[in-house]
Amino acid sequence: MKKQFLKIALIIFIGLISFSCSDLDDNEIVGTVALENVIQKESELFGLIERVAETEDEDEITCIKFLYSFTMLEFDVDLMVVNEYVVSSDANFSFILENISDGNSIGINFPIQSILESGEEFLIQNKDELKQAIDDCIGEQQEQIAGQCRLLLQECVWVVTHDDEDEDAYENAVFDVADDGTFQFYNNGEVHEGTWIVYFIEDELHTNITFEETGMTADDWNFDWETEIQSDEMMQFTNDGISFTLTKECEEENYCTQLIFSECEGIDGSEVSEFIFENYIPCILQIEDLEALTENDSIAFYETQMDADAETNPLSQTSYQNTTQEQTIYVRVYYGTNDEFFIIPITIISTTC
Repeated sequence: MKKQFLKIALIIFIGLISFSCSDLDDNEIVGTVALENVIQKESELFGLIERVAETEDEDEITCIKFLYSFTMLEFDVDLMVVNEYVVSSDANFSFILENISDGNSIGINFPIQSILESGEEFLIQNKDELKQAIDDCIGEQQEQIAGQCRLLLQECVWVVTHDDEDEDAYENAVFDVADDGTFQFYNNGEVHEGTWIVYFIEDELHTNITFEETGMTADDWNFDWETEIQSDEMMQFTNDGISFTLTKECEEENYCTQLIFSECEGIDGSEVSEFIFENYIPCILQIEDLEALTENDSIAFYETQMDADAETNPLSQTSYQNTTQEQTIYVRVYYGTNDEFFIIPITIISTTC
């Protein structure tokens, strides 16, 4: 039924046009209007209508689509007509509403009625019912967005991208959000925990993030983020000019959290698995914030820190079996151009699958 409100909105403004133009001939003195047919600038309903005029068509939030152009009257505190506007566009309507004088009103004729496709009569008899119809449409859209949001959070994580290309502190960081709204946030191999609360301010979706521990990460993220769901796979957080894009990822091999790599046992109960180290290289470089390797660079894996320091006894990168159920491996990354190297410990774990 709410979808039909688009049609009903046209009747609203047919009423406006009729009230302000058709019933007033050139010789008629403009008089007063009934109190029940005016919407004061300070009222909540005026604010709702103003927000409709400010909203882009593709983000329409109240089921109202204005049909331009139409004429609208402005009344003073004595309900006398002080202005008559020909409204031609959303931008024009928004400008006019913004500049209605404090204490003044705009007029609408009631009742507003229509026969829906189902044959049911739709009737709005006063300002309160008009506001309720708008609120109902907002509520319906809230449910649609909330349902989409809940679906997006199921069994997947969110990978962070900076919208500012010059920033990379949280590039490829990962939010893993649980059903109860708690999350684990992985960045540069570290894990932080916190809470993720989603709510609406009217039609506007917000996500309030709170990290449990204080620090730079909490300082950067502990805000109320205006949230825009851009697609089934993506949403954007915005606060005070800072924005992040979060992309849904459901395949574990496509994102990195910590330098801990698990593989299934070859034989149940053996605590022995096969590890292919070359598959872990992208994650190691990403989490350690290291440059991609070139032909002048190298990477090698060792069982001990001593071997890594001396560059002796490198391990196969295509097939390695662990010696203990949980084991530390030492990775040596060498950059030839700068003649510098990094030794990075990683953990490999054999698990029963």
